[in-house]
Amino acid sequence: MNYKKIIRISLISVVSIVGVGVLTVVSVVTLVNPNRFKPLIEKAAHEATGRKLTLAGDISWTVYPNLGLKLNDVSLSNESGFSPANMLQVKSADVAVGLFPLLYNHLVVKNLVVDGLTMSLAQQNGKNNWTFTPVSEPSTAGGTGGGESQAIHVSLSGMKLSNLTVSYDDYDGKIHQSIKQANLMVDSGFGGGIEYDSKAELIDLSKVKFNYNDDAIGEMTFTAANFGNPKFSGDFKVSKLAANKLLNDLNIAVKERKGKSILNNITFDGKVSGTKQNLELDNFSFNLSDALKGKVSLVAKGLDKSPSFSGDVNLSEMDLKALMNQSPVQVRELENNKLLKNRAAFSAKFSGDMNNLRLNGYHFKLADIMQASGNLQVKNFKNPAIVGDVSLPEFNLNQVLDSLNVATKERKDKPLLNKFAFSSKFNGGLNSMTLSGYSFKVGGLVSGSGSSVQIQNFSNPAITGDINLPEFNLNQTLDGLNIAAADRKNKPLLNKFAFHSRFKGDMNNMTLSGYNFKAGGIFAGSGNGVQVQNFANPKVSGDINLPTFSANQVMQQMGMTPPDIPNKARLNQVALRTNFAGSQTAMNLSQMLLKVSNTNISGNVNVTSFKPLAVTENITIDALDVSDFSDVNGFKVPLKNIQIQGNSSIAANGEMSTLNGRQSVQVGNVTLLGFSVDEQVHYMDRTISGSNPNGDVLRQLGNAVQINQAMDKVKAEVVKATSPGPKDYSKKTDLGSFVTIAVIKNGLVNPSAFKLSGPSLSANGGGSVNLATKTLNYNVSSQLLVSGINPVFKKLTFPATVKGSFKDPSLSVDWSSITQQLIKYAITNGGDQIKNAVSQGINQAVGNQIRQSVGQQGGDQVIDGASKAVTGVIQNIFGK
Repeated sequence: MNYKKIIRISLISVVSIVGVGVLTVVSVVTLVNPNRFKPLIEKAAHEATGRKLTLAGDISWTVYPNLGLKLNDVSLSNESGFSPANMLQVKSADVAVGLFPLLYNHLVVKNLVVDGLTMSLAQQNGKNNWTFTPVSEPSTAGGTGGGESQAIHVSLSGMKLSNLTVSYDDYDGKIHQSIKQANLMVDSGFGGGIEYDSKAELIDLSKVKFNYNDDAIGEMTFTAANFGNPKFSGDFKVSKLAANKLLNDLNIAVKERKGKSILNNITFDGKVSGTKQNLELDNFSFNLSDALKGKVSLVAKGLDKSPSFSGDVNLSEMDLKALMNQSPVQVRELENNKLLKNRAAFSAKFSGDMNNLRLNGYHFKLADIMQASGNLQVKNFKNPAIVGDVSLPEFNLNQVLDSLNVATKERKDKPLLNKFAFSSKFNGGLNSMTLSGYSFKVGGLVSGSGSSVQIQNFSNPAITGDINLPEFNLNQTLDGLNIAAADRKNKPLLNKFAFHSRFKGDMNNMTLSGYNFKAGGIFAGSGNGVQVQNFANPKVSGDINLPTFSANQVMQQMGMTPPDIPNKARLNQVALRTNFAGSQTAMNLSQMLLKVSNTNISGNVNVTSFKPLAVTENITIDALDVSDFSDVNGFKVPLKNIQIQGNSSIAANGEMSTLNGRQSVQVGNVTLLGFSVDEQVHYMDRTISGSNPNGDVLRQLGNAVQINQAMDKVKAEVVKATSPGPKDYSKKTDLGSFVTIAVIKNGLVNPSAFKLSGPSLSANGGGSVNLATKTLNYNVSSQLLVSGINPVFKKLTFPATVKGSFKDPSLSVDWSSITQQLIKYAITNGGDQIKNAVSQGINQAVGNQIRQSVGQQGGDQVIDGASKAVTGVIQNIFGK
């Protein structure tokens, strides 16, 4: 085959075709006047729209750069009842088309330039002016009758609209918007273009770039098919969208957006596809003025009936402060919030519809301060119900609260909140919230949890729920809150602490119910409830039950020295149950039951003031042994039915010299074990009475010496029985009841009179106790009531003195006084014996001389008178 011949023929053919084309174009431009088509175009437009198309200006051919037509002064009339007269006006329009494709109803627009397009869109009384109504008579354009419209295929490589003005007036909704003097340029790159095929019902935009007023710049590839039920897909890349400028041009929310720059420049990039019913965004990225960036994928279904959507969103790290400053949505409370100086990020999967939203696996991060994750569901946007869960891993709550300017002064120097973590399920609405299965950690020290917390009425919240705090170090926790550090120093009791309770309250009150706690591993308590009213000036009431515990161990762990009492084991079994009510300055304990070993203490204690400490009490003690709490030389002193009533006060410094008050003490029965008064009294009776051979020591003065000797024996026996050492507790004395009223002034108990009434003796006395110097000085006077003894002993008074320090008191019995009383009684009641003895003495000494001087009878009278006189003198000396 001759290839050169083929090439030559091909070149001749191409040149011929080009030549024919050029001749054809020249012929058309030269011989055909386009203005002759005006009537046909105007009539066709009228039939298609029912409106009047006016081509007032000339129609002319354009040759360069493409063959086309130029139209001037074009207008389309408005719908009847609307103004202005024309809906659309065009100052000029250049349209370059391909001629040969027109033969096949294929409009190839190589260039479209429109200048001065003015369009007025309006709606009123439910009607609009952009719905066209074709006329019924068939068109005669082109010499054809009626019938089906011909398919049109349009190809456009670009267009340019200059000085575009569009107005929109909704007189029903009172909405008026307009665009003035706008410019739009659309162009397709190499291999791209704009295709419209009415037969195939296809719009295809490929590599199309656009620029609107330099406010919206981008490019896209987009395909839409099946206009009745369209299906579309495409890629969009917008490099600039000055939304604020566009919205300002449309006069939309101008005041609300004033000074908010987030919409100054928006960029986005992503794939879009869908139908009339469905929409899908795939890997759609966006950037709002560098304040809010992210990616979103979205599937929306049922857009024509009941829309639903699902997808995921990822918001890149953003500057919250800049976002709030630029955002049209402002929260006044956050305007000066330091928290917004941080950067934040957010991501979540989402789904929902027009009334509901669900976030699955959301994650929120606030710089390096905190992050949160969980799930969230919002039901019914009009009256939302919120359900979900949240997890806040450990973060610095102090920093967050500082940023929110919350309780800054109250939290100063309280590092406990530097570490905080929280998780919970929740559900609620606009005015209430319930947390369920919540847990938290504070300071790396405290872990807490609860089954639920309910919050009602956010504006004036009421809260109910429960809390469980497993064992933790309360001392370290309080150290972290800088609470009473000095007061708790060296008090390990709170190193182990646990607490559980139900609670309810509001902003000013709190009630704990069914609470229980443990402390130090040795101490536990519970109660039905505790009520706290008025947090600013709190009043507290409730009850507490402390089962058996060791007060010794509690005091040791509180840094206190247990009291040095003989029977320390008594304090190893202590229990307390009481109701209480009080405030910051006072406290009342009522229906109190304190058990110390086998001793039950009940009654009321009212602390009317803490500083100074002022107390009134009414207490009953069923029984106690004084020997358990005080050294009584080995004796046991059981007391029964003790009643204590009174009041006392002491200064804040606790000095005993500031103690004042009045106390009334009654003891139903006092028993002394290890000593028998009856036995000692009978011994004294036998000893003293036995010193007289006649069995009656009180009848002869000469037996006074014998009385002294007998009393020395009695004294020795009593000293022996009361000296330190083991005691025979089978020996006992029923001392009977005890009553005293003590007045205390400046630490001095004076006077302090008492009375002891028993079957064996009675006693009373008085004196003083100096609580400041811890010394005492008491005088006691006793009388014997023992049956079966010489009646004279029941007339005697047995004086004794107790004095010295509290640690080393001394007891002394005035035995000389007792001896003197016995001698005095003997002398006083033995007058005849004394007189006879004096008479005998006088007779022996001077009796004969007297009788010799005055005679027998006179001498006897003198001797008798002298005897009486001497006897009277002796009696006067000892007293009657």
